[in-house]
Amino acid sequence: MLNAILSVALVLGTLTAIPSVLMAIRDRLYSIVVIDVLAITWLLILWRWRALSFTAKSWNFLLIVYGVGVFFLFKVGPVSQIYLMAVPVLAALLLGLRSAVFVLVLNAVTLISVGYAFDIDLQFDRYHDQPFLRWIIITLNFTFISSVITVSCAVLLRRLEESLRKQMQISVSLQEEQSSLRIANEELRLISAAVENLNDMVMITDNNLQDNGPHLVFVNKAFERSTGYSRAEAIGNNLEMLYGPSSDIHEIHRIRSAMSTRHAIRSEIISYTKSKEEFWLEIDIRPINNQQGQCTHYVAIERDITDRKKAELDIYRLAFFDVLTGLPNRRLLRDRMSVQLANAQRTGNFSAVLFIDLDHFKTINDARGHATGDMLLVEVANRLSQLLREVDTVARIGGDEFVVLVDSLDQHMEIAGKLALTVAEKIRHALSQDFVINGQIYNSSCSIGVSLMPKLGQKADDLMRESDTAMYRAKSAGRNQIAFFEGDMQIEVEQRLTLERDLAKALEQHELQMVMQAQVNNLGEAVGAELLMRWHSKERGMVSPALFIPLAEESGLIVKMGDWVLLEACAILKRLRREGHQFPLSINVSPKQFRQKDFVDKVIAALETQGVGGENLIFEVTEGLFIDNLQETISRMSKLAGLGIRFSIDDFGTGYSSLNYLKRLPLYELKIDKSFVQDVPGDANGTAIVGSILSMAKQFGLKVVAEGVETEEQASYLITNNCDSMQGFLYSRPTAPDIWMANHAQEKKQLQA
Repeated sequence: MLNAILSVALVLGTLTAIPSVLMAIRDRLYSIVVIDVLAITWLLILWRWRALSFTAKSWNFLLIVYGVGVFFLFKVGPVSQIYLMAVPVLAALLLGLRSAVFVLVLNAVTLISVGYAFDIDLQFDRYHDQPFLRWIIITLNFTFISSVITVSCAVLLRRLEESLRKQMQISVSLQEEQSSLRIANEELRLISAAVENLNDMVMITDNNLQDNGPHLVFVNKAFERSTGYSRAEAIGNNLEMLYGPSSDIHEIHRIRSAMSTRHAIRSEIISYTKSKEEFWLEIDIRPINNQQGQCTHYVAIERDITDRKKAELDIYRLAFFDVLTGLPNRRLLRDRMSVQLANAQRTGNFSAVLFIDLDHFKTINDARGHATGDMLLVEVANRLSQLLREVDTVARIGGDEFVVLVDSLDQHMEIAGKLALTVAEKIRHALSQDFVINGQIYNSSCSIGVSLMPKLGQKADDLMRESDTAMYRAKSAGRNQIAFFEGDMQIEVEQRLTLERDLAKALEQHELQMVMQAQVNNLGEAVGAELLMRWHSKERGMVSPALFIPLAEESGLIVKMGDWVLLEACAILKRLRREGHQFPLSINVSPKQFRQKDFVDKVIAALETQGVGGENLIFEVTEGLFIDNLQETISRMSKLAGLGIRFSIDDFGTGYSSLNYLKRLPLYELKIDKSFVQDVPGDANGTAIVGSILSMAKQFGLKVVAEGVETEEQASYLITNNCDSMQGFLYSRPTAPDIWMANHAQEKKQLQA
C-alpha cells in the first residue's frame, strides 16, 4: 500500500512540480525550485529503496510532506495548511492513530510557534493587534478540523482493518473448509471408486421394512458381474431377489428378524444368478445410523464363497466318504453307529449291522485289472443303495468290504432278527445277480455277517467285531451265506438257506406239481377251479405252501416258478377242453412276476404253445400289486384283458382295499379271504364284512368267490346272500388234475347211468 501511495505521490507530485518550478523560475523564487526538486528526488529514493523498512519509509514520506508544508508556510502561506493537514491523515493511514495524534500535536506546535515567531501572513484579518491570540485561533481551528479528519480516517481505517481482518479470517476459514471439502470430496471419490471396483458385492438398501422392503438403492459393479442383474434391474428390488428353491428358509427368516430389530447379521446362503445358476454367498448386513442414532439404511457386503464351499465339501467328502463309491467310509460309519446304538439303547428298538464281503473278488480284480474291479465295486454300491431305506446307512470300509446299518427293526429281538435276515437275503440275492461291465458279464456272490444291537455294555467297536466274526463264519460255511452272530438265529438262517437251495432244485427235479380245487355255484356244480402249487420234496416230504411261497417271493424264485405255473395252467386247460370241461382256471400271479417287462410276451407265448385262448384263464392278483406304478399296472392289465384274460382280486379285504382301483381296473371278480368266511355266520363282525363285500361287488358288477368254505352254515349264509361261487373243503379238496378229471369223468358216467 505504501509503495502504491509513493508511486501516486511521485507521479502526481512530478506533474504538480513542473508548472510550479516554471512559475518559480519566472518569478525568481529559486528556493521553491530547490524544495520541489528535493522533494521529488527524496520520493524517488524512497520508492526505489526496497531495503528500507515500512516504518522508516512512512516517517520519511510524512517528513517530506511536513517539510513541504512548513516551507510553504513561509513562502506561500495558506496553501501550507493543506500539506500540514495531510500529514496526520497519512500518519493515521500508514502508522495508526497514536502516530497520527503525535503528528497533530506536532502540526499544532509548528503552526503556533512558527506562525507566531515569524509572523506569517495567513490572510486572517482579525486580531492584528494581538498576533498570539490570532495564531491560537488559527491553530485551534486547523487542529480541530485536522483532528476530526484524522480521527475519522483512523476509526474508519481501524474498522476497515478489523473488517478486513475478519474477512481474512473468513477467507482463511473458507479456504480451510474448501481444502477440507476438497479432501472430503477426494476421499469420497476414492471410496466410491474403491466400492465400485471391489471384488465383493456391495448393496445398500433403505430402512423400509414394509411393502416388500427394504429396497435396494445402490449396487456396485461386482454385484452386476456376479449376479447378471444390471443396476437398473436391481434398484428398487430387495435382497431376496437372489434367493431361490435351495435357499435355506430358516436363514432367510433369521436375516429378516435381524434387520427388523436393527441388528447386524452374518450368514451363508445359497443364492441364484439371473440365469438361475446356484452359488454360495457369505452375507454381512449392518445398519447405518444417522447422528441421532436412527437407522436410515442397511449395507450388505456379500462375497461369492462357492469355491470355498466346494473345497469344504471336498474336504468333508475326503474325510467321511469313500472316494470310489461315494458311500460313507469307516470314520462316518463309526459315528453313525455310535448314534444309532445310543438311540437303540434309549428306545429299545433293535437295529442291525450287516458286514458284507464279496466272494472271489480278488479273482476278478487280478484277472481283469483294478479298473474292472473298481467298476464292479461301484455297481455293488449302487445296488446296495437302491435296496435300502433313506434312514439306513451303506458304507464301504475298504477293499471289497461293505457294512449296512439297518435302523429300528422292532422292539422284539426275534422279530428284529427275522427282519434283519430278510434284508440280508435281499442283499445276497441282489449281489448274486450278474454284473455287466464293458459288455462283459461277471458273476459275484457275497458273504454276510449280521449282528443286532443293543446288547448290554455293547459299543460301536463291538458291533463291528461281532458282524465281522459272523461274516467269516458265513465264508467258512462255503461262501454266499448269511451268518448271525447270535447262535439261536444262526440255526434259523441255515435252515432258511437250505430250504431256499432245495426249492431252487425242486423245479429242476420236478418236485413241484399243480393241484386243482373246484369253485362251485349254489347248486354245488363246478363253475371254475383254482390251480394251486404243491412241493413234494424227496428229502423233506410235503412242504407247506405257507413256508415255501413267502421264501420264493423274498428270494426272487417266484418269477421262475410263476412262469412254470403259467405253462402248466395252459397245458391243463388244453386237457380240460379235450375232456369237455368248459370252465375257467384261476392261477395266482405274483406282483414280482406281473411287473416283469416281458410278462405279457410270456403269456402270449404260453397260450400259443398250447393252442388255448386267454378267455379261460383268470389271474388272481393281490392288492399289493396296485400300490406302486398304478398307471403301468392298468396298462399291462388292459393288454392282457385284450387277450381275454380276466382278473380276480385274491384275499380281498386283507390289504390295500381301496375303492379307487376297483373302478379303474379291468376286474372280473373278488375273492373273499377265508379269514372272513370262517367267522360266518357266528361272528357279527366277520359276517358284516362278508355282507359288505358281497353288496359292494354287486354295485361294481363283479363276481364274488368265497374261499375257505368248510361248513354247511357258511355255505347257507353265502347262498342266501347271492354269493356267485364258493371254494373250500366242504366241496372239494385240492386234487391232482389227472385224478380230478378221472373222478369227474366217473361221476359223469354215474349220472348218465
